[in-house]
Amino acid sequence: MLLFLPAAVAVGIALSVTAIVMGRPPLFVPLVMMGLVALIVAVFSTLIIEVSDSEIAFGFLFGAMRRRIPFTDIVHAERSTIAWWHGIGVRYGWKTVNYLVWPGPAVALTLTSGRTIRVGTDDPDGLLAALKH
Repeated sequence: MLLFLPAAVAVGIALSVTAIVMGRPPLFVPLVMMGLVALIVAVFSTLIIEVSDSEIAFGFLFGAMRRRIPFTDIVHAERSTIAWWHGIGVRYGWKTVNYLVWPGPAVALTLTSGRTIRVGTDDPDGLLAALKH
């Protein structure tokens, strides 16, 4: 989400300058803003999780915020829950990173580094079973 911040600031500055100079913004400015919002919503509305023989990979549409974790880096995997105040997208904490589309069930992966990554999923038991193979 932070990647879109510079673009939003630039559009906001352009909108402000245009409003001062012309008295009102041209029609394309709100259309561009609505397009950016629609793109962000589309990207972060689907979390794709893939489990192979050697790693787990997860990320949002078009490969946004994609991450791969080899099984050798995972110490422990367990069922977890992500609270509603975490929102959507990727949330970074001191020792925890959350990947989620909607708050609720998740799988917590404890890594050899001591960090925990929680991946939101509708089927945590199925993901845990896939990780054990």
